Amino acid sequence: MNIQCDGRGMWVGLCHSAAISSLVLLTACAAPRQAQIQWIKSGVDDATVAREVNDCEAQAAAVQKTEQGINEDRSATLGRNWALSYTTGLQDQTMQAQTAALVNQAFNSCMRAKGFTKAG
Repeated sequence: MNIQCDGRGMWVGLCHSAAISSLVLLTACAAPRQAQIQWIKSGVDDATVAREVNDCEAQAAAVQKTEQGINEDRSATLGRNWALSYTTGLQDQTMQAQTAALVNQAFNSCMRAKGFTKAG
């Protein structure tokens, strides 16, 4: 069987989907990896930066722990409803994304409150 992406026949949608998927995969693989974010503050040595980063990471970890507890409560309360509506996976992804955003926000706010700025 010869499948051609020439605009004729029922394989056109499949061919276009395959082409788009290949393009997305190549783009993701070719994208440069993001460098680790540097936090700077004038007059501060590396040891101080490391200590402040560790402090803010601890605060962000506390936010994550709290959010995970909240998400567990939501899942326990609403899990059956989500299962019946086939949205459990979507709800889990949404809660994980929200938690990640809150953790990131907590860390960044902590570093900014300490007078640091992102380099770059």
